[in-house]
Amino acid sequence: MRKVLVIGHRGACGYFPENTILSLKKAIEMGVDAVEFDVRMTKDGVLILFHDEKLDRLLRIHGKVRDRTYDFLKKFTIRGEKIPTLEEALQVLKNKNVKIVVEVKEPDTIDKVIDIISRSGIEKDRFLIVSFYHTIIKKVKESGYRFGAIFVCRPISIRQMFSEVMPDVVLPRQDMLDRELIDEAHSLGVMVGTWVINDESDLQKVIDLGVDMVASDYPDKIIRALKQTRLF
Repeated sequence: MRKVLVIGHRGACGYFPENTILSLKKAIEMGVDAVEFDVRMTKDGVLILFHDEKLDRLLRIHGKVRDRTYDFLKKFTIRGEKIPTLEEALQVLKNKNVKIVVEVKEPDTIDKVIDIISRSGIEKDRFLIVSFYHTIIKKVKESGYRFGAIFVCRPISIRQMFSEVMPDVVLPRQDMLDRELIDEAHSLGVMVGTWVINDESDLQKVIDLGVDMVASDYPDKIIRALKQTRLF
């Protein structure tokens, strides 16, 4: 029977501060198949869970993550929750029964990301490394991890775009999805995920198109809706 996987986007960020340990734990409590978080590097080379390049939206200060040290950034919180390092997040997730979707926000961090997750003691098949930067695909695949290619445009052909190394998952934004794209992906043995699905009408549209996984800020709502259709 077909099953649509639910990914907690930045944890359960519709309810809790994004990319925090609290948000990840709450998404797991809601019953997600996977949790997703973003990774950036500080000035002194520490990988942290943080989405934006700039600090103003989340921390209300000027500057970029890359311009600040971790010792500086850890003085701040996101709505009362600390900014976790990648190691801290993986330690929390290690014994949880969920998959882990790591979005690499900066391609020059991929070696360090792979090094940290490979030393985490977590099985490789629990990880999906995703990015808008498709140039890292070869390094990810050679390291034995699965790769997901994120899109904000409609690729003409998945086969042509990835002629050398095929991703395991393609992740177009929901408005870039169509049946032809999904059929091509499936014919190549590639799964299709999409983002960000936060209401039942959008969910029904992408289900009808044939997606395999959806990322949501409100994963509990999506899980409830999928259970009604017996797809979860």
